[in-house]
Amino acid sequence: MALFLFLSKATACMGIFYCLYYVLLRRLTFFTLNRWYLLSSLLISIVIPAIHFEVHRPLPFHTSLPIETKLPVIVDYNEFDSTTIHAATGHINIQQLILYAYLIICAVLLVKILTGIAVIIYKAMHQGQKNNGFYLITNASKSNSSFFNFIFLKDELITSSEKEQVLAHELQHARLVHSADQLFTELLKAFFWFNPFIYFIAKELQQVHEFEVDRELTSVYRANEYAHLILKLYNAPTSAISNQFSAYRVKKRIQMLFQAHSLAKFKFRYLCTIPVITLLVYQFSIEKSYASTQIDGLFTLVLDPGHGGSQKGVACGQVYEKDITLALARQIKLLAEQRGIHTLLTRDNDRDVEFKDRVSHKGDVFVSLHINAAPAGPMQQNANGIEVKDNPQGQNHGLSARVANQLKNSFRQLSGINTNDSTFAKPGLYVLRKNTTPAVLIEFGYATNPHDLEYILNEQHRYELAQKFVDAIVAYNAAKQN
Repeated sequence: MALFLFLSKATACMGIFYCLYYVLLRRLTFFTLNRWYLLSSLLISIVIPAIHFEVHRPLPFHTSLPIETKLPVIVDYNEFDSTTIHAATGHINIQQLILYAYLIICAVLLVKILTGIAVIIYKAMHQGQKNNGFYLITNASKSNSSFFNFIFLKDELITSSEKEQVLAHELQHARLVHSADQLFTELLKAFFWFNPFIYFIAKELQQVHEFEVDRELTSVYRANEYAHLILKLYNAPTSAISNQFSAYRVKKRIQMLFQAHSLAKFKFRYLCTIPVITLLVYQFSIEKSYASTQIDGLFTLVLDPGHGGSQKGVACGQVYEKDITLALARQIKLLAEQRGIHTLLTRDNDRDVEFKDRVSHKGDVFVSLHINAAPAGPMQQNANGIEVKDNPQGQNHGLSARVANQLKNSFRQLSGINTNDSTFAKPGLYVLRKNTTPAVLIEFGYATNPHDLEYILNEQHRYELAQKFVDAIVAYNAAKQN
């Protein structure tokens, strides 16, 4: 699904940016630059998978490598809905279950964030005192913390001078708007809750916030006294969306208080992000589209949707083989004609067609479309996968075998369905035996296998099958012309 693809790409980007930060940047004392690097890495990780550039390239000849194209039109004849799929396969679509589980967890986490914000605002409005644009709430929280202009102060165990330093610390968080960063990362956690790198980046960002504030305050207060206060107030953080004086990674904070400033030349390390971003954009945002160089309607493809009319073929729940093959043929025809391939159908509706009429159409390639079925028995559900067959005794066996190999190589790029090595069809198949055109027969999976059937009945998967089918025909024509 498109959502899962986006999430996986964004996760990969976050992982790469975090590793770059961990290796090159986290020991540097350019705290503000580190802050913006971490925030930018999260934003860029979301943007890169969301943008799309299409690069046109000439079609390569003599190759079995992936030939990709993007033709976003999907034929929707509404033959097969989710109820049909469930009735045919006997189980619910796993992708749908995963999607529902993902969305439920996202919703729970978002509610948790909103509840936390509501509690902070409630305490501020009912217990806080407004002073110079900030709300000061005393002894209403387990730790000293801030959330935008709401300052929570716990002054039970500190002197008046220490209270001044704590208050200055939290006011500095507010002035630097660190709470916006915290809220941004928490919202991302709600949608990327499965992604470990969002948690790593959020922790590093929280620590950079403390380094940034500590640096400002040591220019006003003595570093030794300030470090002593950090140790005195050390306790574990209690809220993810608030900035806290509690000494998160206290040892590292104190080390940074007394560490010499990094040399300016080390700022060049941040330039390493430029080639990384370029590589990620190339990998995740650019789609290579191959032109059909140029068939221009001189190539004719004959599609034979198997069965039809009274010949229903294999039963697939509430639909039959004749329905599925016709839907596939229509989708293939649309994509093929968009790439300059003149396409004929032996039937374009639900009707009986004689064998002799199926082979009467002349073209450059003939393909008969079918759905397989395994005989009843203990091995029935083990039979699976796409099979592309040609007749070794056919009139154009050499060219037919080349078509079959191109189709198999292309189908193997699909995920979710296997492509078998089977090549030779039974000699008695009329549409292959009597055909003067290079001809193959495709079995698009087994109706007796629940996973194959669910794949075939899925509209998006039929579109992907059609894409790979057309890619193979274009590659075959290019290799033949060369």
